[in-house]
Amino acid sequence: MRRTAHTTCFFFSALVCALVPARSLASGSDVFPPVLTVAEGDTAHSLALTGVDRRVVFIFRVYRIAHYAEPASLPALPAEGVFTDGPAKAISILFERNLGVERIRKELEASIRRNARAEWLEAAHGTISSFMTAIDRDAVKGDRLVLYWLDGGRVFAEFNGEREFEATDPAFAKAIWSIWFGKDPVCDRDLLLARLVTEDQQ
Repeated sequence: MRRTAHTTCFFFSALVCALVPARSLASGSDVFPPVLTVAEGDTAHSLALTGVDRRVVFIFRVYRIAHYAEPASLPALPAEGVFTDGPAKAISILFERNLGVERIRKELEASIRRNARAEWLEAAHGTISSFMTAIDRDAVKGDRLVLYWLDGGRVFAEFNGEREFEATDPAFAKAIWSIWFGKDPVCDRDLLLARLVTEDQQ
């Protein structure tokens, strides 16, 4: 199967493969570095690890996940601050399981609609539809996907180190991030920001 800009979409959608609450993972330093650097144009962003978790459905491990953000944005990230457009953010995923494309499509759409605000869904309708249409492959154990959200609602994805998808749509960026940070997230959002909480309490 050919790899195009659409390829990453199926990998991303695998992140939301079930609606059962996730079991957490306290440490991820073995697979997620403390700093993630991304260069876009003439600007380089150094993102700090804010927390990790693991997506588990019943006894099945689905993926490990880490969230990153620019240090200057860290005090504002907890709660609603994570949806602020401007500071660079990233989500890094290491798949631990193979997932079929049909299941991926179904659960991606359900998770976005369950977590995103109505105004985000309305504004990003076209981008979301294109994103869903682009899902065309199964996910494979061992794949790594990194999603970036830069200033201006620029979202792009790198699959195994290669850029595979990009869009500029602030509402879409917020809708995507809501999968993990919305009202009913597929992972523990507190764990994904746990390092920020620890720093604030010191």
